[in-house]
Amino acid sequence: MNPVMLLTALAPLVWGSTYLITTTYLNELPAPLLGTLRILPAGFLLLILFPRRLPPRGWWGRVAILGLLRQGLFFVLLYAAALHLPGGVAATIGGSTAMLVVLLAWPLLRQRPSARNLALAAAGLLGVALISLTAKVTLSPLGILYAVGFALVNALGVVLFKRWGLPPGAKPADQAAWELVMGGLMLLPLSLGSFAALGHVNAAGWAALAFLTLIGTAVTAILWQRGLTVLPVQQVSLLGPLSPFTALMLDYFVAHSRLSAPQAAGAALILASVLLAALPERRRVTALAM
Repeated sequence: MNPVMLLTALAPLVWGSTYLITTTYLNELPAPLLGTLRILPAGFLLLILFPRRLPPRGWWGRVAILGLLRQGLFFVLLYAAALHLPGGVAATIGGSTAMLVVLLAWPLLRQRPSARNLALAAAGLLGVALISLTAKVTLSPLGILYAVGFALVNALGVVLFKRWGLPPGAKPADQAAWELVMGGLMLLPLSLGSFAALGHVNAAGWAALAFLTLIGTAVTAILWQRGLTVLPVQQVSLLGPLSPFTALMLDYFVAHSRLSAPQAAGAALILASVLLAALPERRRVTALAM
């Protein structure tokens, strides 16, 4: 199995913990503030650890669009979904990103989806449907809308990045840092009026926030960006359902939520689709340095 693919898969596995951590330790914080505190410090940390020049003049607009889609809007909608839906359900609805990427790559990248990728994306989407539509609790329509929203902006951001690529001379870590800082600065004005809510966060909450910022954002952003740079976009997107799979397993083992038979079948279908997507490609992939 491609080592780049394995490292990239770590990102959605870690992201799946966001929902349980948020609802357990950070549920009193509004979504824009959560998003700002997660991505802005992570972006500045990467700028310090990987000091590079700023984006070329002609790339600022592209970086701003990607920062808005893949970081700012994405994290606000993700946290909003997490605060309105059970973690496993929010994550699984967001798992439709894989199908959306496969479909958007056709008009935007002129990459016609292969039968294999369509089948795997459909399998992941079916797994998402089995988990979310068979939930034993009443689901918030607004929460479902938020989850669909973060799947859509994420998919669009991923496809646009593959269309534009990296600026000349830039590394994946550079792009991750630029997008995180740009997205965080866009969210900052929306968060200024809610910083008083941090007074309600206890020590466990601060530890949870530190994990989400350092590991769940800074580290995983580099892994995911590197995968997007090196691997075909459809193949990377098919790793996305690992996030809902992790969220569902955490709901089951940590929060002691019960899985119905259809939900268990959906989880198995998601895992199978991801494992098949991770099979070696025929074309050799050249790894890039971070």
